[in-house]
Amino acid sequence: MIITVCIFLCSLFYTLLSKQAVSLLTMINYTFLLSLACTIIGGSLFVVQGGFFNGIGYSFKRFFARVSKNGAYAFELDDNLEFIQAPTYSFTYPLLVAGTLGCLITTLLSVMLY
Repeated sequence: MIITVCIFLCSLFYTLLSKQAVSLLTMINYTFLLSLACTIIGGSLFVVQGGFFNGIGYSFKRFFARVSKNGAYAFELDDNLEFIQAPTYSFTYPLLVAGTLGCLITTLLSVMLY
């Protein structure tokens, strides 16, 4: 809820500072763009948090351990490379939900009003 209010206040602030005429359509457009940015950031964090890139990171770590001399020596001593754990973020879901709701609401408003 707090993120949704912040999105709305930021879009209102940007609407007042922009050189365009202040109208409901301008407000809807800026709110949609900020909500879309929140949705993209939240979705990206969701993918990273889900561990999609863990295998890629492990493969790079294994490759560079075999290619370099120091890495090859360390790999011979300790054959066990640890698997990279995905980071966790507490603001992923609120950001994703607030962005998605903002996009849906502004889309519905623009279709109904314009």
